[in-house]
Amino acid sequence: MSKHIPLEQNFQQSSPKTVTLTDDELAAELRKPFYNRWTLLLVVTVFAAVFGSSFQSGFHTGCVNPIGLEAASWVNGSSNRMYGTALTKPEVDFQWSLTVGQLNIGGLVGGYISQHASHQFGRRGALLLNNIILFVGVAVMSLARYVDVYQLLPIGRFFVGVCCGLGSAIVPMFVTEIAPITKRGALGSLHQLTFTFSMLVSSIVGLPEFLGNVDYWQLIFAVSCIPGLIQLVILPFCPESPKYSITVRKNVNKATHDLQRLRGYEDVATEMTFLKREAAKSHQIKRVSMLELFRNPIYRFRTIIAIMLMLALQFSGISAVFFFSRTIFTEAGLTGKMPFYATIFMNVLNFGMTIIAAKLMDHRHFGRRVLLLAGLCGMCVCTVMIVVSMCLSTSILPAEVRTFGSYSSVAWVLLFVVFFAMGPGPIPWFFCNEIFPAHAKGTAASVAVMCNWIAGGVVGIFFLPMTNILGHYSFLVFTVTLLWFIFFMYKYLPETKGKTVQEVEQEMGIFDPLEMDLPNVKTSLISKC
Repeated sequence: MSKHIPLEQNFQQSSPKTVTLTDDELAAELRKPFYNRWTLLLVVTVFAAVFGSSFQSGFHTGCVNPIGLEAASWVNGSSNRMYGTALTKPEVDFQWSLTVGQLNIGGLVGGYISQHASHQFGRRGALLLNNIILFVGVAVMSLARYVDVYQLLPIGRFFVGVCCGLGSAIVPMFVTEIAPITKRGALGSLHQLTFTFSMLVSSIVGLPEFLGNVDYWQLIFAVSCIPGLIQLVILPFCPESPKYSITVRKNVNKATHDLQRLRGYEDVATEMTFLKREAAKSHQIKRVSMLELFRNPIYRFRTIIAIMLMLALQFSGISAVFFFSRTIFTEAGLTGKMPFYATIFMNVLNFGMTIIAAKLMDHRHFGRRVLLLAGLCGMCVCTVMIVVSMCLSTSILPAEVRTFGSYSSVAWVLLFVVFFAMGPGPIPWFFCNEIFPAHAKGTAASVAVMCNWIAGGVVGIFFLPMTNILGHYSFLVFTVTLLWFIFFMYKYLPETKGKTVQEVEQEMGIFDPLEMDLPNVKTSLISKC
């Protein structure tokens, strides 16, 4: 066990050699290929984190889709057996929507406590303890049918939501903190990539041939325990985030040791110097509270951007598609098992496009900003065409036109998902970690994740009731919200590809608070706020 040496005493001693470079020179040095190599331990650590935790968010978002009709029918039957009265279809829809939305309410709680959990137990420790919450939630949901108490289903889903909220905040933070600077985009997008992969898994195991039937639908939740168990086996042997060790625990020896393990070489002096300078700066500023993010102009506009990214993700309408695609495809005219297969194909496209987006994220011709704006614009067009196609499918026009409308509406939904995976899906999850300094990163991630889960809960709870009122025109609501987000992102979103937080601050017009008084911020930033 390494001896704990205070940061101030260890600043020039913890690495094999002393590095004396300016901040800009350090950033340029750390972009060289030598410092950005893949190592087996880095890959294993990232795999354990994202597969064990990010998997849960996608799987439990998607698993209610293929079993929705069977589970909602059981909820109606359970209510009838308990209270002697059957529910009407609007009442069943609302009760099921409330159950679906509990994932997001739990996610809100998980996002709120993620800052404290990641600070108290470390990034790795918090992810490991998070599995306890997962197992409790899955057990309650799976047992609900056997004891014939439908209220247990939303209760269990709430606990699973807490697990998902914690993982959604901590995994991107952990991965971007251990990633080499030029690998941050690719590794940071793995949270969303695993999310899409687990949605694909949920749509496959949800087929009627497997668990998506009236006899076994309650067992689908237990599938998510497998990645949790794998994480419990692997992650304890992986290193903690060096940035956490040096910034929060002030243990330079452990940070140096873990960084050497992650990078695969002994001389980590350059990167350690960079981490020490970040830590030294953060120690001069107290940990930022949620209220401080909005009150202090140093953080306010960055917080607004992080929140808007998460709101754009959810209010684009993607949650409606992920939660209720089976219903959407059925209303579009697909029959039999075709809605199941269309959902699987949708998740295949989502997964494949997320892989492509991960490769483009750090490409010299693309980056975060271009991919995000292109994705939002494409989704906006798709929402309009979905409405047009669905109207054609139910019109009084000839049968050939109605058939064309049915199949084209399915095609536009699939294209909608492709544009989502291009950028609006993966980028918000790690963008927050690229624009905030270390001392504010945990709090900012909590706020962003909380907003994501709130927005997702609103869509999940009210989409089915909204379709009962607006019918095919429901997606026009998302057209309006997407137009607003396109305008905002085009005007204010900075490019963070390959840049340090300090370089992003300079681009946004923010001065380092440690080099001047906190209120001394460029007028351009204050005017934005």
